[in-house]
Amino acid sequence: MAFRLARALHRHAGWTAETTAASEKDIAMILSSIPRCLLYVLLASLASASGCGFSLDPGHIDPESLEPLLYFEGAEVELVRYSTRCERPSATALNAEVGDGKEFEASAVKTLEAPCAKTPSPAVAVEIQGSALVFDFSEVERPGRFPNADFEGYVIDIRLQPHNALLFDATVNRESSIPLTRENIYHEPDHIEVNFADLSYDENGLVKIDLWFANLDPQLSGDS
Repeated sequence: MAFRLARALHRHAGWTAETTAASEKDIAMILSSIPRCLLYVLLASLASASGCGFSLDPGHIDPESLEPLLYFEGAEVELVRYSTRCERPSATALNAEVGDGKEFEASAVKTLEAPCAKTPSPAVAVEIQGSALVFDFSEVERPGRFPNADFEGYVIDIRLQPHNALLFDATVNRESSIPLTRENIYHEPDHIEVNFADLSYDENGLVKIDLWFANLDPQLSGDS
């Protein structure tokens, strides 16, 4: 959404073709901080002004013109543990392809030794469920707590495919039982960091992060 709006602003502000991709990306970052409801209003206003026939009345939208979002389906993902206490990632990484089922089983994630000494390595399953990223602690052997640090958690790198949608926001779902907040999440179109520093967990622990996508070719993000 933010990148689409950035392009629309370029047209309506009369920016030239020489406008750099970097400036467009800066606008997108600013727009991504705007409440979602206002983004839709802005998009509707720009579309109406440009005469593209968009209407807030859903009866004016042809359902067949809407392409389904493929989210991260088919993308290659890498998962590592990271801690700022010793400024290094885990010695090993886990790799998977996004598809049906759990990308990273709890038993596999447990093998990601914590970067720093005397740090727990819980058996937490990590799964990308369409438009959600889920951390499921139901298989942990005993309750524990992540150490207090600027960052103590998991980093996911995504190798996007041409058909994947573009991630532009990530928010904590109400189903989460661990008190993670939006400030615990950092994201880019192909990168997600989830900070569990100073948070406790047990077998009832669950974190569900809603992923918000724009149906845009990843190559248009300005990173390639």
